[in-house]
Amino acid sequence: IGQAFPYTPIANPRYMVADWEFGIQDENMQKMVNEARGKGAQVVVVLSHNGMDVDLKMASRVSGIDAIMGGHTHDGMPVASIIANKGGKTLVTNAGSNGKFLGVLDFEVKDKKVSDFRYKLLPVFSNMLPADPEMDALITKIRAPYESKLSEKLAVTDGLLYRRGNFNGT
Repeated sequence: IGQAFPYTPIANPRYMVADWEFGIQDENMQKMVNEARGKGAQVVVVLSHNGMDVDLKMASRVSGIDAIMGGHTHDGMPVASIIANKGGKTLVTNAGSNGKFLGVLDFEVKDKKVSDFRYKLLPVFSNMLPADPEMDALITKIRAPYESKLSEKLAVTDGLLYRRGNFNGT
């Protein structure tokens, strides 16, 4: 099940998502989980862009989700959080940002239920593989007309910059 950032209309121009509905909708998520289970799903995983704090809250309120693999807040979690709810427990994970890690979550399923799991973050070493020459050439060609804009400095800081948090960050 997919879950988009609930505050998308606030974080983006409304015209980009004019006909879409967003928000924290635990009741709708519960219906989707129940529907998936009703159709025979033995494992239910939510891929989320809520942010860590919203994922943790959803895990405590919606039962029947085995795991939430989240994003938005860019938290690299080496260990899954186990959140209790009225239906049992939900694992909450996040693999960081910008493709630095791949979150790997393996389930052991017995009697149509998750009986155990293994979770780990695998580092991604993208610069160790040579770029595909055709794709590299295509990207260079597409970027060429915009190169001066893309390399323009907008601001410079001498200190560290920090994200402002889940609801104002990206």
